Amino acid sequence: MKVTEKCDIYSYGVVLLELLTGRTPVQPLDLGGDLVTWVRSYIKNHSLNSGILDSRLDLEDKSVVDHMIKVMKIALICTRMSPFDRPPMRQVVLMLIESKERARSFASSPVSDLSSKDDDS
Repeated sequence: MKVTEKCDIYSYGVVLLELLTGRTPVQPLDLGGDLVTWVRSYIKNHSLNSGILDSRLDLEDKSVVDHMIKVMKIALICTRMSPFDRPPMRQVVLMLIESKERARSFASSPVSDLSSKDDDS
């Protein structure tokens, strides 16, 4: 197999999945086998929710969890089975920047401020 940018994109997606799930890329078959297959299987059986994220992380902040789920979606795009369906790295970077900006703008929005004040009462 020839090494291409599309192979690097797949590997980058696997690294993102490792960071988000806290799992290694290859596990015993009884624990799900390879990470990409495990993630896809989890989502198929449970939907894409915070249960897939590393339980050692602080998952109390909804905006942080929402951002992590968005990054998970980007990782899934990077690990598509067909190399032709994987985006170029420039597009991956733009998706990550957009995701970060949306998370930042939500965190500073008046709606977010109201919801955090409601939590305090």
